[in-house]
Amino acid sequence: MTTGFGEGFDERQPVVLLLDTSASMGRPDERPRIDELNEALTAWFDGVRRHGRLRSRVEVCLITFDSHVRVYAPREQTLVPVESLPADQVFVPVDGMRPPRLAASGYTRMTVAVDAALALARERLHALRAHRVQVLRPFLWVLTDGAPSDAEGRPLDAEALRDTARALRQGERDREWVFQAVGVHGADLDLLRVLAPKGAHLLDSLGFGQILDLLFYSSDRFGAEQDADAVHAQVAELTARRARMADLERGYQ
Repeated sequence: MTTGFGEGFDERQPVVLLLDTSASMGRPDERPRIDELNEALTAWFDGVRRHGRLRSRVEVCLITFDSHVRVYAPREQTLVPVESLPADQVFVPVDGMRPPRLAASGYTRMTVAVDAALALARERLHALRAHRVQVLRPFLWVLTDGAPSDAEGRPLDAEALRDTARALRQGERDREWVFQAVGVHGADLDLLRVLAPKGAHLLDSLGFGQILDLLFYSSDRFGAEQDADAVHAQVAELTARRARMADLERGYQ
């Protein structure tokens, strides 16, 4: 499996998935959200062979956050502490991703995960450019059902998010990445909008599989030459359209 600078891509589109695996994802008891997410991840990556464009361009880094922040190590096919691996060992071609079985526990260390993701995305972007590989800006996607907390589980307020939010926006201005945040099942949309003022969405009407389709389609199709605000506007339009379609489909059932 190639995760460095090997052949097989005309251009690269790095995508970082930041997945909430905190205790709230273990609810409700009769159908835990973490089970739905595991099923969606397995089905989506098993089915990616049908997406020729994604197979040829997109590489993925998968990060989980609860009380700990971990990154998927493709060679070992397991989650390891995020600080233990460099960027060239955690990005994998999208059709080579074999997502691990995720479990829900602990708090929601979202800001720690985002800060780690920014460092990996920047390192990957600059390394690919240095090796003269054609590369598009990384897309970073957070998927959460809650709100950021500190190491003791105490909720963070908007002020506590300012440094991370400032770094996110500066990186977007510098065309280093595009950051989007997706909330489901009671996520704190106001706090997500502190991190992503124009890139936060509440998608209770979509299943996890539909969300994965949305985020990979958006990452692949939008933003090659546009500024981040234009990308956010296109993603928002697509998100609203797919949410309306999901509502209509449920109405006909």
